[in-house]
Order: sequence, then structure tokens, then C-alpha cells
Amino acid sequence: MVSRTSLSFAIAEQLRTCSFLIAILSSIFMAPQDRSTTKAARIDELISRYQQCGYFNGSILVGEHGKVIYEKGVGYANIQTHTPNTPQTKFGIASVSKQFTAALVLMQVASGNLRLDATVSEILPWYRKDTGSHITVEQLLRHTSGLPPDYDAPEFGDGEAAARHAEPKAFAQSVCQRALVSDPGTRWSYSNCGYILLGLILEQITARSFDEILQSQLLRPLEMNDSGMDKNNLVHLGGAVGYRRRAGPRYVPGPYIDRSHIFAAGSMYSSVEDLYRWNQALTHSNLFSEELSKKIFTPELGDWSYGWFVRRIAAGQPGEGSIMAEMRGDMPGNFFAWILRYPEQDDVIIVLRNGYGSTENLERNLQAILFDREPRLPRRSPFDIAAQLGCVSLNWVAAHRFLAVLILVLLAFWSAWAIKRRMLPQDPGTRKP
Repeated sequence: MVSRTSLSFAIAEQLRTCSFLIAILSSIFMAPQDRSTTKAARIDELISRYQQCGYFNGSILVGEHGKVIYEKGVGYANIQTHTPNTPQTKFGIASVSKQFTAALVLMQVASGNLRLDATVSEILPWYRKDTGSHITVEQLLRHTSGLPPDYDAPEFGDGEAAARHAEPKAFAQSVCQRALVSDPGTRWSYSNCGYILLGLILEQITARSFDEILQSQLLRPLEMNDSGMDKNNLVHLGGAVGYRRRAGPRYVPGPYIDRSHIFAAGSMYSSVEDLYRWNQALTHSNLFSEELSKKIFTPELGDWSYGWFVRRIAAGQPGEGSIMAEMRGDMPGNFFAWILRYPEQDDVIIVLRNGYGSTENLERNLQAILFDREPRLPRRSPFDIAAQLGCVSLNWVAAHRFLAVLILVLLAFWSAWAIKRRMLPQDPGTRKP
């Protein structure tokens, strides 16, 4: 007679065997799991972690092999009105604008309306001749004009000089005619002024405003309907408000920056979906010839091409050895934009933030996932935790004032009693030997 224990053991063995056979059959007959879906799930998990830690307020889009695998808005475009960020939300893209300016210049060159070896003085008669007669259009595009570096200049920061209104030509006349710091064509030095001059050159040779050229040549043909020039009216256009991140996290409105004088160097706005259309056009559209597309991504000094830094990913990094083209846009205290292209894989990462002050390696973690590596998940900052606890305590005190005062009074009496007791002389008989 078979015991109850033996029978249970036999049944369990049969169930394990059946489960094993089902697993084998499933692996044979079921379709393989979609890798892009797996990556999308991993990206969503990563974004959720950043959101929980309070490290991301903005929109994101990731494309793999020419197709969008993930897009999402996180947080608020406008905290006051509780308007959420979406893939269509308009953000200031700051210096990402330069790649549009460069493309427009190259299109004019391709059509024969402009020469790359033309000098600034040839086209802009008001520009100082002693330097302008030596600086070429090509050198302005390549950041090799010899103009002084101005990335940290007050006019492009977040202070009083950046808030002061000036029309592009007037600004260029007062700020962008400084003495050269190197011979043109010999050194690379990032120059916002160089791209402001390029915008003025485009206006001069076409007799049209930069905004009109941008719309007619690029934005309308590519159906980039959520992109354009920010004329200090982005919020009125339904765009995002720029915020500065504080510990907690808390978000406070960013400083006012006048967009007019930044002009062709960094005054555009766009959305992640529109920038994806732009990314696709650079590779797959008839808008650019194959020769022109290749030229746009050919780097020289400083790894700079025409609006992009182009280099191979360093050893030890996800995707090492692969070509990467990237550009960041930094509008201090308001917006931060980052676009990364991987042309050999036809992949792209686009991240637009209106919560300025924390990147926490998000873009590099997204790159890790694209190249099948493990990202480094962020952790909450001790400053954020301390600030949040302090905020909770203050809110509790504000909501329970009487009880808070009573607790403070009791603590004060207890402290005074403890101090008084400690100061009293001890009974010699109670002292320890």
C-alpha cells in the first residue's frame, strides 16, 4: 500500500515534469520577445525612478532603428495651472538652435546664394573691417572665427545683462565686435556671437527675417508645428514655464532672460516630437542632399561639425567605438535640452527639461539601455530628504499651532528641569567608587 507521503511526492514530481515540458514547448513555439518592447519597459522603469527621486521634470523621446520606442512627459509644463508635460510640449532649446542656423546657411550655400569663404565684412557692411575682413562664414559655423569665447558671458547668463532687451543687430554691434583672441581658422572657441552674426547674414542675403527663413525652409516643410522662435512669448504660445530646481525638490520660476538678442544662437523652442522629425529629416528626408547631410556631420577642430559635436564613444562607455553626434542647449535657470544621435544604429535620445538644475546622468543611462548595458539607478539626495522633512515639519506646525506651542513649552520646561537637576550636588552616599 502506497503511503500518503509517497503519493504526494509522486504528484509533486509529475507537476514539476509537466511545468518543465510546458516551458520547453513555450520556448519553441512562442514568438521571441520584442527587444524594443523590453527596452521601452526598462526605459520606463528608469524614468519612473528619476521621477520618484525628483530628478526630472520635462519630456523625453527615444528612437531605435528609425522608430520611436518610448516617449513621455513627466511633471508639469506649468505648475501654477497644473498643465502636464507631454511629448508635444514646447520647451526652450537654447543652443540646439545652432544646428538649425547652420543647416539654413548650408542650404543657402548649396543654392549658390552664399559662399563659405565670404567674409563678414563683405555681407555686413557695418561690421568692423579690421577683423570682419578676415572672418569667413565657414569659420563662424565652425567656431574658429577667433572671436572671444562667450559661453559664460553675462549677456548669455541669468543676470541683469541677460534680461536686458536688445534687437539682434544692435546687440551684435555693441557686443559681437570685440577684438579677436586668435587668428581666424587656427583655434576652436565656442561663440554665441558667431551664430548671431550668421543669423544676420542670412537676413542680409535673403532680405527676409530669420524667423521667416526658418519657417519656410525647415519648419513648415517638416511639419514641425510646435517649433519656432521664442519672442519672449513662449508661455503665451502654450509652452512650458522654465523652473529652477531647489532641494526637496522644489521648483521656483526661473529668471527672466530676454530671447531677442540670443537670436539665431539659441532662441528657438521645440518639442521632443518635433525634434524627432528634425532628426529623421537629417537622415531620411529629401530636404537635404546626401552630400549636404554628410557635410553637416563632418567634424573638425573641437569635434565640432555644423551645430553638433561628433565623436566616437570613449572606451568603457556603453556603445564604445560607435559614432555619436550630440548637442546640448542650456538656458540658465530655465531650460536644458540634450539630443544624442547614433547614426550607425539609427538611434536617438531627445530630452527636454523645464526643471533646471539636475541631470543626474539620465541621458547616459538611456544610452546604456540602448546599447544593452545596465543603467546606474539614481538615489535620492540627502539634501532633498532633509529639505522635505523640514518642509513636512513646517507644514505640520502651521496646521497644528496650538499643539506645536504646547510641545515647545513642555520641552523648554523639561530642558530647564534636566539642567537644574544636573547642577544639584550629588549625595556622597550615592557616588560610585
